[in-house]
Amino acid sequence: MHQTKKIEKNKTRKKRNFVIKKLREYSFLQIKNLIIGMGFILLALLADLGGPFIISRLLDSEIEQGIGARSIKIFVILIIFYLITILTAGVTRYFSRYYFEKAANKIALFMQRDVYKHVQSLPVSYFDELPAGKVVSRITNDTKAVKSLFQIVLGGLVTNGSYVGFSYIVLLIIDFKFTLATLIVLPIVFLLFRDFVSKASTINKRSRRYLSDLNANLNENIQGIEIIQSFNQEEKIFEEFSEVNDKIYNNMLNLTKLYAYNSYNATHALQYITLGAVLLYFGYGSATGAYVVSIGSIYLFVDYMTKIFDNLNNAIQRMGELETSYGAADHIFELLQVETIPERKEHINEIKGNVEFKDVSFYYKKGEYVLKDINIKAKEGETIAFVGHTGSGKSTMMNLLLNFYDVQKGRITIDGKDISSINQQELRKNIAIVLQDPFLFTGTILSNITLNSSEITEEDALKALLAVGGEIILNKHSKGINTEVKENGDTFSAGERQLISFARALAKNPSILVLDEATSNIDSETETIIQKGIERLKEGRTTFLIAHRLSTIKNADKIIVLDKGKIIEKGSHEELIKLNGTYKKMYEMQSVSE
Repeated sequence: MHQTKKIEKNKTRKKRNFVIKKLREYSFLQIKNLIIGMGFILLALLADLGGPFIISRLLDSEIEQGIGARSIKIFVILIIFYLITILTAGVTRYFSRYYFEKAANKIALFMQRDVYKHVQSLPVSYFDELPAGKVVSRITNDTKAVKSLFQIVLGGLVTNGSYVGFSYIVLLIIDFKFTLATLIVLPIVFLLFRDFVSKASTINKRSRRYLSDLNANLNENIQGIEIIQSFNQEEKIFEEFSEVNDKIYNNMLNLTKLYAYNSYNATHALQYITLGAVLLYFGYGSATGAYVVSIGSIYLFVDYMTKIFDNLNNAIQRMGELETSYGAADHIFELLQVETIPERKEHINEIKGNVEFKDVSFYYKKGEYVLKDINIKAKEGETIAFVGHTGSGKSTMMNLLLNFYDVQKGRITIDGKDISSINQQELRKNIAIVLQDPFLFTGTILSNITLNSSEITEEDALKALLAVGGEIILNKHSKGINTEVKENGDTFSAGERQLISFARALAKNPSILVLDEATSNIDSETETIIQKGIERLKEGRTTFLIAHRLSTIKNADKIIVLDKGKIIEKGSHEELIKLNGTYKKMYEMQSVSE
């Protein structure tokens, strides 16, 4: 047990050191602005601490009881100097905040870019386990929390620490013994610090987890709102949302209680006790004549002690925010540590389209094979169709071809080269995929076809759309190819979305085409147009078809029948019908139902 705790402690320490190291690296990207911000903090500090000295001088040397100012000229000059210190403190605080915020926003910008770029390079398998809402939370909420580290927390803690340190130095010079006596409260403040940081850390960790869960919940429910409403599940989903939301509320209430206790009541109580001791000390000296006490010294002590405790109080609050920022940074850097897909070195200028699966076996979960000993050859320009019941491994084969996953056994080659060694971008540049439920991005029809690629012109996009039968879209929408596309393309029919995705694939001009049940959600009237679009797409390309309707693959050069991840039949439509096996049964069942 002791050894386990020691290992866990070492892990935590290493993790913390790693986060601090990464934060330091990001800090150095904006070191100039951070140093300038700290410089202005120092100037603000000197101005703030200088003001009470001027008032102390006025009280002790320039005002006589019952008479007033000894010298109006000196009195006015000191008042002017006092006003200058106030103005200087205000201006320098403004500039310190400006430079810290400038640095913070720049660092957040760099961090968000790094995280997003890293996310784009992560293997698809990573997103199988982590909901999209949680990834979004790390890119947005967590980077925002880290930004406050440089924006508020770092500048605030530097200011608070400097004020406390400089104030005590000045007070020690004025009255060494008494100031030394007042330091007795610091160990109590330190214990408050430790207690606050420990509890705030636990609460903030829970907050981040709950917030991440809330984002995931919202993301999933908003995307599935049609299903929720159609099955009258609004009440149940609302209860689930409320449960997570209540956890966030109760957790933040605990944080509020912690702030109310530590950073208000406890520190303020110590402040009043210390101020009472200051007044008692000077009052005793004045009443007994045991030591000389000036009214200016009393003012200076009271003012500085007030500043010390105000800054200690602020520092405790900042420590809570610091823990939040640290936790968020931990989340971000944990994501940045996830291994990306290694860059493949082998380049391929042009793909002809000869594809081969050699003894390929694959599993998502160790030991539970989805594909087993798959052997397929597709020659350049051939059309290969895959059929089989749900879960037979059809879509998995296409995921492997696009190298979204690496095979555990065997190899997949294109033109004789193993795809696991080919540069992924060059590989995917030569492959286009049309999914069963095509995804459209917010923008226009044009931007959804080109995907903002500089290599595809508007003329190319228009030709591609017309070639696959997209004139029905152009005739329907007055803005033509520049028609606006809203989120998910919800204002377009399933057939229209499919035609746009066909045009997207054709405009890319790939060597290999993958059609993943591209006609399964299309009505019979639109299917005729879609089929013509498919034929246009297939011209001169190696094509892989995942088919639901077997009538659409009768002309395929080869049909592969899959069952539980294994090839049980292969051949042309005619050959498989003659074989009188699984394919024939599936074909006849569909023919009867149609």
